[in-house]
Amino acid sequence: MLGFIAIILFALLSAWTYTTYRSFARNLAAAKASGIPYVVTPVYLFNTVWLLSHRLLMRHLRKLPHSWTFPWLDVLTTEWGWELRYELFRKLGTDTFLTVAPGTPGIMLWTADANAISQITTRRNDFPKPIHMYGSVDIFGKNVVSTEGQVWRHHRKVVSPPFTEKNNHLVWSETLHQAQDMLESWVGTGGHRTQTVSTAGDDAMRLSLHVISRAGFGVQLQWPGLRDRSEAQLGAEHKTDDGKDSTVEMLEGHTLTYTDALQTLLHNLLWVMLLPRFLLNNLPIKYIQTARESYIEWGKYMNEMLQSKKAEFAAGKETEGLDLMGALVKGAGITPESLAESPALEKGIRPSQPTLTEQEILGNSFVFILAGHETAANSIHFSLIYLASNPSAQRRLQADLDTIFQGRPISEWDYERDLPKLFSGMAGAVLNEELRLVPPVVNIPKSTLPDHPQSLVLDGKKFTVPGNTLVNLVTTAAHRNPNYWPTGPPSPSEDPDAPNDLEEFKPERWFANQKTDSHSSVHENNAMPKPVAETDDLNVSTAADTSAAHFQPPRGAYVPFSEGYRACIGRRFAQVEILVVLAVVFSQYSVELAVDEWASDAAVEKMDARQRRAVWATAKQRTAEKMRGLESIITLQMRREKVGLRVVKRGGERFGP
Repeated sequence: MLGFIAIILFALLSAWTYTTYRSFARNLAAAKASGIPYVVTPVYLFNTVWLLSHRLLMRHLRKLPHSWTFPWLDVLTTEWGWELRYELFRKLGTDTFLTVAPGTPGIMLWTADANAISQITTRRNDFPKPIHMYGSVDIFGKNVVSTEGQVWRHHRKVVSPPFTEKNNHLVWSETLHQAQDMLESWVGTGGHRTQTVSTAGDDAMRLSLHVISRAGFGVQLQWPGLRDRSEAQLGAEHKTDDGKDSTVEMLEGHTLTYTDALQTLLHNLLWVMLLPRFLLNNLPIKYIQTARESYIEWGKYMNEMLQSKKAEFAAGKETEGLDLMGALVKGAGITPESLAESPALEKGIRPSQPTLTEQEILGNSFVFILAGHETAANSIHFSLIYLASNPSAQRRLQADLDTIFQGRPISEWDYERDLPKLFSGMAGAVLNEELRLVPPVVNIPKSTLPDHPQSLVLDGKKFTVPGNTLVNLVTTAAHRNPNYWPTGPPSPSEDPDAPNDLEEFKPERWFANQKTDSHSSVHENNAMPKPVAETDDLNVSTAADTSAAHFQPPRGAYVPFSEGYRACIGRRFAQVEILVVLAVVFSQYSVELAVDEWASDAAVEKMDARQRRAVWATAKQRTAEKMRGLESIITLQMRREKVGLRVVKRGGERFGP
């Protein structure tokens, strides 16, 4: 018996070895034929067994001599694009390379070449999105992120109408309210409370959730502890007949409030995405049960918003401004007539015209909440950290805000007059630089279809990307590619051994085309980029991500919102929100790094200028280390660490430039 089992095991091992060798030989031959430089790796990066075990194995593999493992070991971690940025491309001497491993698929392409990125994002049919990698965001239904081809085109046409320049007025006004509330939670009602804020990341998430809930779905959320908004400011959609507010009070049929359901779901999203429904529903583990409850509760709230919107349509009502749920209902072909005459639609049966099912409406609603809050929140958080770490840039921002607003109170700020100046001025440069250093995602995935190799022009020469290749546009590397960016020598206080200053936060590089050091002249060219649609029915905007007053990198070199047809549909929404927060905070206050770990407030007060510089330099170094340790699940975030910040009235700074 044992001999028979041994024979079976030997036969299985032999078959596995043979198929592994054959697939590797096939992949290697395709890589050689492509003409693109390649690196051979012993395992495919997204091999399931490797993904589950690589953190443990890496500890031992990194002990081997570097000459044995370079460069293949560097590309076998999912975070290498963030950890190494452009450095690996520089060492390999190429901006585009393949990795070749056994298996199907076994070939991956990595590029930091702007021209290659532009070609790939423009040729959407040749380099489609690998939608199998996005199944985890389908927890409520298929959506514009997780589809491709004709299905994606239909989703895209349905969701695009609300994202217009006109509707960003609501984003502007709601962010003004929420940013002031966030500030008040930090500095108190009088604005003079000074304490270390260790929740800046969480607070930025809360602010962005509040903005997308109000601007996208008509649900007004209040900042915890601040209940002084008038009744008229609260959205009607979440009010019950007896006046209860679902954002802070429990509604009948719910076990969580609107706010708690959403925040808890987002906090436990990984479990909901990865666990099969059977395990999610039955595992007797507290945090799994919490994830399940939030998933069910938020689904109920979204469905209630959907039914409320359908009732509005049945009554012939339409909502002014940015109304994502309304757009989705419209796109589903739901009209007063269809609700009255088509009971089949109520049952989820599609009419003859193109439409979305209720599940797809909920899927798109959720993905807008997810993507719409994380991108903006992270940028707000990291901008605060970078500006606290760079007082000179912060002072330039404040001087520019003084020029723009001329002492006007926030109640007199105007979207049409002030937003273009923010976009083209130092605030826009801060946003651009933050997104250059920390784009929302490290890799933008594309692919080639099996048996459909695609040509790619690199440095004027034509190469062939093999079929069934996973393509990675490495944003963190492209954003640091010295071929495309104004560079200078590294600062002595940073990394003196670095080849240039592209790892440093320098918003001033976005004024590289200015002849003087003054940024006031940029306001003479302060028009917002005009959205330009491609020549089809998708209304895809090709407007620039940056102001014409700023440095213009080559197309494909700066892709924080991707590029081409699959570019982020809500990018202007996010830009407006981030710029408003920067303006509200820094027009009145300064943000400094907290030094609590090394010195008390009393000790700092007794320090001379040299001692203060020393303790601040220690805080800055520790902050830089924390920023290097960002992790990515959906977007890059600071998950394990927190950076303490101090928000003080302008003029009360303890640490100067």
